[in-house]
Amino acid sequence: MTCDDILALIAQETGLPIERLQPDETLGTLDISSIDLVSMLFELEDRYGIELQPEELTREMTLRQLFDRIGVPLPQ
Repeated sequence: MTCDDILALIAQETGLPIERLQPDETLGTLDISSIDLVSMLFELEDRYGIELQPEELTREMTLRQLFDRIGVPLPQ
């Protein structure tokens, strides 16, 4: 699992262009719907065995924080 894998999954699940997925964007400013967040959560769990609770994915969470929580470093 790499940073690019996770970004591709997020883009796929949310319909956002991958170039819009910048580290300091929040899930709220990206306007990711609750349904897309849950779908993204299930897909992360299924593909990578990551266990996240839905309440951990808040609209204030940045992509950087999400990647830190998953344990995948973002490129500098």
